[in-house]
Amino acid sequence: MDLKDALRNGMRVVGPDNREYGTIDRYDDAAVYVQGQRVPFAAVGRVDRDRLILDEPELWRLGESAAPEPLLGGETRIPVLEEKLRFATREIDLGEVRVHKTVEQAEEVRRGQLNREDVEVQRIRVDRRVSEPEESRQEGDWLIIPVMEEVFVVEKHLMVAEEIRIRKQLVTEDAEVRDIVRRERAAVEDTRVPRDPLLTEAVLPGGRPEPIDEPASRHDVTPRGEQAEENDARWEQLHREIREADR
Repeated sequence: MDLKDALRNGMRVVGPDNREYGTIDRYDDAAVYVQGQRVPFAAVGRVDRDRLILDEPELWRLGESAAPEPLLGGETRIPVLEEKLRFATREIDLGEVRVHKTVEQAEEVRRGQLNREDVEVQRIRVDRRVSEPEESRQEGDWLIIPVMEEVFVVEKHLMVAEEIRIRKQLVTEDAEVRDIVRRERAAVEDTRVPRDPLLTEAVLPGGRPEPIDEPASRHDVTPRGEQAEENDARWEQLHREIREADR
């Protein structure tokens, strides 16, 4: 794998003691630039995810100030550098080996015996009353697992709910009744022609006077028998109208 392909701007640069020296400003085909200092690819130990690890960062003056520090009294300190040779090893990517695999298909036949277990399940309705839950049990080859359920139990009892007491009492109280009653009043109109008192005969109680045959005068228009029948008819008509009015 090419080292350049693993680099990117902003990647952290650290030493072998995990000390950080900044980030990559830029890079080219031969070196990376960190804080203005050029670090060749030969000084790079390895790339670990987002970190670039250097073998000898001190050789490239990383982490030091380039300008001399002024001292009191006008003196200036000038660092004197010396290179030392230190033996170290690093991993170098020499290339890669590509392995190609091909798949061949061939039919093979194998015969043998395979074992498997079949489960037979039987559901039997029991309806047995128990006082507490039952545990699973083994009867021969059968594993019996009881299935519990709660049911409602309804009981009926004959009970006297209430008593009804009845007695008779004689109660006397004043009552007032209002209604409309009718009565008959008879108005008698005598239309008979007065006769001579000398000719009047005594009439027994409950009887009618016997008509007296007299010669008809010029004032007698209706015979005496017809006059009585007419009076009786008027009384019957009056009674009939009163009865119909009551209905």
